[in-house]
Amino acid sequence: MAASATIEVLADQSRRQILDALRSGEQPVHALVERLELSQPAVSKHLRVLQGAGLVTSVPQGREVLYQRAEDSSAIEEARMYLERMSRGWDQALAAFKRFAEAEEDS
Repeated sequence: MAASATIEVLADQSRRQILDALRSGEQPVHALVERLELSQPAVSKHLRVLQGAGLVTSVPQGREVLYQRAEDSSAIEEARMYLERMSRGWDQALAAFKRFAEAEEDS
């Protein structure tokens, strides 16, 4: 998955909250519904999106399905590297602007 697609998936606050909730371990949908105070259909929809992005996996457990953060964090790592590259670009641009502004002051 491309970094931009992962960032788009993570742009939704509810999806980030679900990932945060899954940090403590696998959970069924009803536990996420109670914890996040979202409707069951909304949590299920977000879980499908997260699963499609490779950020969450599901494990059938009897009549329930338990969700957990994906073991392979390559999608997150790719997005992190992209954001770091973007940040370096901004840092360089801001440093250049600072040099320019300071040179203008000295003139």
